[in-house]
Amino acid sequence: MGKKSASILKLGASLLLPCLVGLGGGAADAAGFYLGERSIKASGTGFAGAAALSDDASFMSFNPAILTGLKSAQITGGGYIIAPRAVVSNEGSFANIGPYTGLPLNGSARDQAFKPQPSGFLAAAMPITEDVWAGISVSAPFGLKNRYDEDYFGRYDSTQSSIMVIDIAPTLAWRVTDGLSIGGSLSMQRSGVTLVSAIPNPFDPAGPSAASDGSFRVHGTDWAYGYSLGLLFEPIDTVHLGVSYRGRVKHRLHGTATTTLFGQTTEQGVAADLNLPDVIAVAAAFDVTPRLTLLAQLNHYGWNRFKQIQLDLADGTTQVSPENYRNSLGGSVGAKYLANDRLTLRAGVNYDETPTLNNNRSTRVPDTNRWWLAVGLSYQLMDQLSVDVSYMHLLNKSGAINRTSSFPALATTINTIGSTDDSCNVFGLGLSHNF
Repeated sequence: MGKKSASILKLGASLLLPCLVGLGGGAADAAGFYLGERSIKASGTGFAGAAALSDDASFMSFNPAILTGLKSAQITGGGYIIAPRAVVSNEGSFANIGPYTGLPLNGSARDQAFKPQPSGFLAAAMPITEDVWAGISVSAPFGLKNRYDEDYFGRYDSTQSSIMVIDIAPTLAWRVTDGLSIGGSLSMQRSGVTLVSAIPNPFDPAGPSAASDGSFRVHGTDWAYGYSLGLLFEPIDTVHLGVSYRGRVKHRLHGTATTTLFGQTTEQGVAADLNLPDVIAVAAAFDVTPRLTLLAQLNHYGWNRFKQIQLDLADGTTQVSPENYRNSLGGSVGAKYLANDRLTLRAGVNYDETPTLNNNRSTRVPDTNRWWLAVGLSYQLMDQLSVDVSYMHLLNKSGAINRTSSFPALATTINTIGSTDDSCNVFGLGLSHNF
């Protein structure tokens, strides 16, 4: 490695470090709280063909079998700035307290809870033999972070949410024949979840207000394990077909629940399940000419396991928040074009269904169906070092929020009724070095 190459790698590492420190803290920009930002090159096509390409080592997180298509040992990493805009608006939220019904909720009628967040990934791969490759990736396949104003109208549904899942995945791939490769990954996941919401004071003569509210905060962490399997089939040199399966992972979170009300604070243990979906991907890449490759991919997300958030408290009580996610599909098409020996251009379009339903959509995950528009490029800085850039713009359909929260004091119920209007910009920058 030359001095110039080493200097660029050191600069890249210094830029990537803050993203890895914040790994998993970005706002979710795919279905539910799934994150696809694990490859700058894949981002540039809207993830079209990601499970069928061997463009760099980061693609192993979409299909472990692609490692056999790499030309040499490699390390690649990248960082993202995920800048969402999700405006949640009040459309008639009210409270029922004892005999008093239809009390309007005080507080701001609109709020923008999502702020720009970093995310990142790191991947490395090397050949063991001519036909066997090993690799490892570190990424954040699931994540969410938002924080509303303490006086906004939906505070009894949520005021703060953070879901962080960091995935460390050692990977092996084997070229069975010239046109067929298989691969597998062990998924070691560290999860952390924080959920905060307000508690209404039913004895406030003016009705529920932020000034007299209490709060309820839960935080839990866990380690859990899963796996990924993949197949890469290349019947001829110009056709690349990939199929992959990311298995379901169940986290059993343990932590603390803190309740503050009437000036008193109590703390106790809490446990809860976090059921992450399986993901099935089918992808194709067709080399139309030596310079132009057309791409397509279809993903199936098994979100129907995410039925509810159930908090099992140490005092023997249980709190349940229904979610009732449904399975969803996502599809993308794109292309990459080799403009010259150093420059590769990419573009793609992606459509994602939301797993949320109108009657269960929450202010924690105000998710709706969305379109993605993506562009990207790679530039070969020198023989062994390249830089990758991507940009994605997400357009979400507006969606309804209709949630009912129950509190035991005076049989209080809060009906959070609103709408959400979302969009997101995602900027990506990465480096790849071959050895």
